[in-house]
Amino acid sequence: MNLDMLKKSDRIIFECVAGSHLYNLNIPGKSDVDIRGIYLNPPTEYLGLSDPVNQVGDEKNDTTYYSLKRFFELAMNANPNILELLFVPENCIRICKPVMKALIENRNLFISKKCFNTFSGYSFAQIKKCRGQNKMVNHPEMFIKPKKEDFCWVIDMAEIHNLSLSHQKSLCQDLLHSRFINPYKFPFRPIPLKDHVINLSEFHVSSLEHVSNTFRLYYYGDKSKGVFRGDQMLSCESIPKEDEKTRFRGLLIYNENEYEKALIEHRKYCEWISTRNESRWVDQEKGMLTYDQKNMLHCMRLLMSGENILRHGFPLVRFEGEQREYLMKIRRGDFQYEVLMAEVEKRMADLEELHKTSTIPHSVNVNQIDELYRELSK
Repeated sequence: MNLDMLKKSDRIIFECVAGSHLYNLNIPGKSDVDIRGIYLNPPTEYLGLSDPVNQVGDEKNDTTYYSLKRFFELAMNANPNILELLFVPENCIRICKPVMKALIENRNLFISKKCFNTFSGYSFAQIKKCRGQNKMVNHPEMFIKPKKEDFCWVIDMAEIHNLSLSHQKSLCQDLLHSRFINPYKFPFRPIPLKDHVINLSEFHVSSLEHVSNTFRLYYYGDKSKGVFRGDQMLSCESIPKEDEKTRFRGLLIYNENEYEKALIEHRKYCEWISTRNESRWVDQEKGMLTYDQKNMLHCMRLLMSGENILRHGFPLVRFEGEQREYLMKIRRGDFQYEVLMAEVEKRMADLEELHKTSTIPHSVNVNQIDELYRELSK
């Protein structure tokens, strides 16, 4: 199925203006109009040997439509570009059928603290895009201290076996039957922690014999002391024999060596920031803007939106007033790169604190989302 075929069909349930026109950050007469939408694949298409098409668009990606299933997969993982489609103002909506209205009514199901990781991660991806040369000045992602959790992977036994644990039964069943949770193929493919529902603050670990950097995971919920503690060192526990079967959840892989390398690079970057010759750097870039304004605009926009989710439970989609003027100044190139990076660092630190105190859920309810998908796709 291609774009023309999709538009001629009756499958489209949602269509809206996206991009800069949606954000109210467009330049009149210069900004292209982007279109985003969602469509339904008939249930019968999932019965064949080949999976139905889950995304349709043009070559430039100015126009993109997602299947409802693909939309759910991305929204569950807090994809910023997908979540914003659930909060589009009415004046930007072109098509919104009852199925989509029902989805919008349940949009809060997709809001969780995972947005902290995705919105901050996407923002730094924009920074990497805005500086193309391979110099230390062009690697601002090293400005943020690396986290041990970013170097962790999980092999979740609840996705492989139906564990008969009274306190985990519901969760295990959700994971076992979910269409969305495990995009990785067997056998035993490790899943990045950032892509998983497991929260290490609810678990204890013990060493796995004969295997380095790998640990058994045991679920303790509110009684847990967490995996990383104090100065963020991984702490192993002696697990009581009676808990071995009832609390075992899977395996945690922690690549401490890669974490240490990232930490060294971070320290080098911070040292370079404090000692570099500013005049020499300015001379090298004399007569040229030192960053791509549009990428930096989207970096700041994503940080603002992520902050709003942690504070108020929904992303910022349309910008007005002082926020819009600030973002438009970035787009015009009114700020030096260092000034913007200092602001990024401040906003990132604020996000870290908000992540700790925010009252939104730590993770999405997989079971409820699965039920919603089944109901809407009938």
